[in-house]
Amino acid sequence: MLANRLAAACAGRLQPAAAWFSTSTAAAAAAAASGNGNAADSIRQAFSYCVNQVRTYDYENYLWVQQMPKELRAPLFALRAFNVETALIGDHAKSEMLVLMRCQWWRDAVNDCFKGKPPAQPVVTALAEVLLSGHQLTRYRLQQLVSAREEDLLRTEQPASLAALERYAEGTSGQLLHLQLEAAGLGASAASAGTASAAHAAAAEHAASHLGKAVGLAALLRGTHTHASRGRVYLPADLCSQHGVTEQDVLSGHDTPAVRDVTLAVATAAQQHLQEARRLRPQLAPEARPLFLPAIATGMYLEALEKAGFNLFDQKLMQPGTAVPPLTYQLKLKWALLRSTY
Repeated sequence: MLANRLAAACAGRLQPAAAWFSTSTAAAAAAAASGNGNAADSIRQAFSYCVNQVRTYDYENYLWVQQMPKELRAPLFALRAFNVETALIGDHAKSEMLVLMRCQWWRDAVNDCFKGKPPAQPVVTALAEVLLSGHQLTRYRLQQLVSAREEDLLRTEQPASLAALERYAEGTSGQLLHLQLEAAGLGASAASAGTASAAHAAAAEHAASHLGKAVGLAALLRGTHTHASRGRVYLPADLCSQHGVTEQDVLSGHDTPAVRDVTLAVATAAQQHLQEARRLRPQLAPEARPLFLPAIATGMYLEALEKAGFNLFDQKLMQPGTAVPPLTYQLKLKWALLRSTY
């Protein structure tokens, strides 16, 4: 049966990190060839750390990256791990001063990567290796992701509006998608250098902007219960005011028709951005389309949320692997790869 063939194909893609890190980057191979085993081991350990971080904190995208061509997995895992590390800043920095210090450390680390002098931190080591291997990443996008995290962590009130929520989504999930395009040589910088079609690159950038908003909005809805346990509310203040929802309603996990109405408004915006990203698919280069496969998990969550009547506190939605079952997700990934869709 087709489902069995797809399951087997998906399982075959899930290879241990060691199976491809040894030949994934030029510097690692050069270091090994020159007899500098310590440098090669350090690079392999850095990428292994990246894989473990993504597998632990971003499992759906871990499954997605494993479906990508071998030559793209190292830079994608490095970027995804960078996203994880910056997202975890708030878990370790418990004061405003520590947030500022930690975010500045990451900005300095990014700058040092581009100078070829990365600090001894696994994700930074991996990012520096990605740059050395010829992947053209934009420093501004990496810095912007850190700045978006910093602004969010220093903000004590809920987002003022849906537009503010979308800006945060684009500053995090959107920047990450743009960086992934750059890592694959399919972004605007590649078009400027003449190595990619300008029309294809422009469409990809446009689609990444919409998908970034969709992914970010859906992730914030999905994390409502976790955020509430930390005293944070991400439902827009203007929509909450319009529907008579208080912060305490959200913090207490109180499901009401009004909370569902606010959720519906945010989910509708996410769905519209997702649909627009998918509408642009024919304008994308075929090799760019797999980079948009995170759309599948977002679509699956939004569908599950709708089936739950837009109840953010539905127990099934909050159980790991329920809204986006891993096997179903892998089958959908493989099917989309076969059809060149997302």
